Amino acid sequence: MGYIVDLTVILDAIFSTTSVDISPENVLLAIDRHVSSGIKNRIHCDIRRFVTEAFAVRFSVPQKDLILERIIDLIQEFCVPPAGTTVVDGGALQ
Repeated sequence: MGYIVDLTVILDAIFSTTSVDISPENVLLAIDRHVSSGIKNRIHCDIRRFVTEAFAVRFSVPQKDLILERIIDLIQEFCVPPAGTTVVDGGALQ
């Protein structure tokens, strides 16, 4: 779960900050920014908290795919939507 969100956020940073020049240096810079900004720690703390809460009630309450929903929520929280789009209720982009 953490790898999926981290990779998506890093790729979003790479493609939103570089127009055409995607070089190894830019990729390493995006990874370094991801770690040093504290975003990685926030994502992983959110995941730990979510997993603890989700599995506490998992067997008592039938639920949708909570893991997938949380991955989507974290990606939407930490990625910048493309210009000209808005996020509507439910997280869909318009």
